[in-house]
Amino acid sequence: MRWIRPSDFRSRKAFLHAIQSEQADIVQTEKHQWSNVDLDPSPQKDRTWNSFVYLAFWLSHAANGSAWTSGSSAITLGLSPLSAWLALAFAHLFITILIVLNGRGPSRYHIGFPVMARSAFGVWGSYMVIFMRAVVCIVWNGVNSYYGGRLVSVAIKAIWPRWGDLPNALPASAGITSTDMAAFWIFMLVFGSMSFIHARDLRYFYQVKSILVFIVMHALLIWWMVKARGVDFTVFPEAKMSTDTKAWLVLQAFNAGLGTASSVTVNQGDIARYARHPNDQLWTTLIGYPIASALPCLYGILVASASKKITGTPLWNLWDTLDYMLDQYPESENRGARFGIFLLASILALAYVGTNLAIKRTHRSSLPFASDMTALFPKYFTIRRGQFVGTMLGVCIVPWKILVSAKAFLTFLSGYGYWLAPIAAVLTMDYYFVKRGNIELAALYTGAPTGRYYFNMGWNWRAISVVILSLLPCMPGFANSVASEPLSISKTSQRLFYIGFVLTYAIACVMYYLICLVFPVPRMDDSFEAVADANDAREAAGGKLVMMGGEKADEESETNSDDKKSVADVYVLPA
Repeated sequence: MRWIRPSDFRSRKAFLHAIQSEQADIVQTEKHQWSNVDLDPSPQKDRTWNSFVYLAFWLSHAANGSAWTSGSSAITLGLSPLSAWLALAFAHLFITILIVLNGRGPSRYHIGFPVMARSAFGVWGSYMVIFMRAVVCIVWNGVNSYYGGRLVSVAIKAIWPRWGDLPNALPASAGITSTDMAAFWIFMLVFGSMSFIHARDLRYFYQVKSILVFIVMHALLIWWMVKARGVDFTVFPEAKMSTDTKAWLVLQAFNAGLGTASSVTVNQGDIARYARHPNDQLWTTLIGYPIASALPCLYGILVASASKKITGTPLWNLWDTLDYMLDQYPESENRGARFGIFLLASILALAYVGTNLAIKRTHRSSLPFASDMTALFPKYFTIRRGQFVGTMLGVCIVPWKILVSAKAFLTFLSGYGYWLAPIAAVLTMDYYFVKRGNIELAALYTGAPTGRYYFNMGWNWRAISVVILSLLPCMPGFANSVASEPLSISKTSQRLFYIGFVLTYAIACVMYYLICLVFPVPRMDDSFEAVADANDAREAAGGKLVMMGGEKADEESETNSDDKKSVADVYVLPA
């Protein structure tokens, strides 16, 4: 892809031609709409992520401020520290299973979420869920960026103490100070620059990040434990409540824990596609993610307990935690300690750059949004361009309003997972139980009415209706959570929202399975992943993927010597 030249602005036609995205070296029979170099299956040269890379990714991805904050925020509900942590730990263990399930298909067929969604929702229907995910990714991208910006502000203050004394030129209604806004844009500048690095080239960055972040979090924990002279959970006595009330609070914490990683259940395909072998993303995810995510939750609870013991107020986010530490070391006497805090804040801020570049909250980041943009506008968007646009849009949602309090943060996490749960459920049920792991790659890149995934006018009404209907039970609770003033809803409606992710996921799984029993979708093969195995065999023999579908694909298959095979059986990636 070449740079834009001054001559490209001579006319609208010249400009549009100049910004067109690059196409892969793959034979196509249709126009640009369904494919570009980032939507096409990842060729072998790009499948460079092995087990160690995935382990490093999950360690760096899970060990972040959002997991830390969810732990410290959970105890504000009135639960004991142990109850809050167990709820979050089991939530991460549960969500890990869902992540692995939705990573299998993309690792076998080397495609990301936008293309994978076409097989379940239809080539046109996929645009609905792509748009849903893109909106959620913009919000989380902005939240992560604000978090990173606050850490940048602490880092600057550690070197230049008078940074915190600069006058604030913004009104109180803005919800942010001038210094924090400046730090936010510094973070955005760094993040925006790194957005031009393709996801497949970030493996070494994640390996280094995974080591540094864990060192930082342990350093924070040790400092606070020494300062507080050990752990004292008595500062957070469990509030007196009925068994029924406590059960719902535990479920609310559990649902918030699911929310921190809910996007990964959908986004996993965007990194699983780069796996050298399908199992490379399996075991390291199953083992690494729940451990790496549960520890920061625990550390957040421990530090919140220590901070309440020392200051009388629990510090539930990382920037306040570091800011308090900084205040303990006056400039003239403790330059070494201040430099150490500068390093801690800088590393954590850089970790948020990596989180936004990947998927975190994952997921919840610029890579999924960028993948969505390549699907919505494949002629003009690549992953790099999509990441840059997602960065800019993340500013527009004023993320500092979301992190105003611990309760607001937990509400955000619950609502975030609620929207993505039915999409993840449909993808899981469709791949394992409806299609039995067999996908016709060629049909994913055609809008021809005869294409396998054209369904009804390009929409799989089964999947679309399931997503919409499964969201309805928790809709009143969600509306109440985002309303400026409390709505008049029943206690039951409010409590249903507390289990929004689990409920919508379960409803979507059952509904989609049953509706496909009554209105079945034709299978390519009853043997699990038989098509993927055939594709791998032909790829090993040096075959080439032909992106064609519809009538032309059918004509091509008729001229093939083995005309009884599916079109997808003969289309594999170039070596």
